Amino acid sequence: MDQMTVDAAKNGSRWDELRRGVACPFDSPRADTTDDWDLVSRLAVSSLYLTKNQTYRGHCVLVLDVRHAVRPDQLSAEEWAAFCADLHKAETAVVRVAKPDHINVASLGNVVPHLHWHVVPRYRADPRWGAPIWPEEVVTTLAPEERERLLRALREALALAREERA
Repeated sequence: MDQMTVDAAKNGSRWDELRRGVACPFDSPRADTTDDWDLVSRLAVSSLYLTKNQTYRGHCVLVLDVRHAVRPDQLSAEEWAAFCADLHKAETAVVRVAKPDHINVASLGNVVPHLHWHVVPRYRADPRWGAPIWPEEVVTTLAPEERERLLRALREALALAREERA
């Protein structure tokens, strides 16, 4: 997230507006590519994005598409099941491609109160191994060619996952 969004979320009234879905940057439709991410794939009820900050190679965000919701209890059982199925597909693809030593899956909503999952591969050699991934004092970007390879591999892994379940 850009610093302006982070700062706005720290403002209580702006966070309340975001929670209500007023100008929520995660509401659909959203851009496939931003300063923060690139679209990997649209899934059943969500979209998977590769974050620009690749301190944890393969770090993706899975954002709920069907409507604005802040917490799981705001979804129907069917919506929650579909979102969790999308999460399973995304996490499986990230593990298949990035081959991490461990993986973190987190849904926080402290900056942008819209249901989304962080899928964060962890590596023994990463800068915060054995500790939480936040704060964001460490920012790593990939070379354009490596980023394109990672995007392509994640898309292929998701297609394979779809075929395996069919």
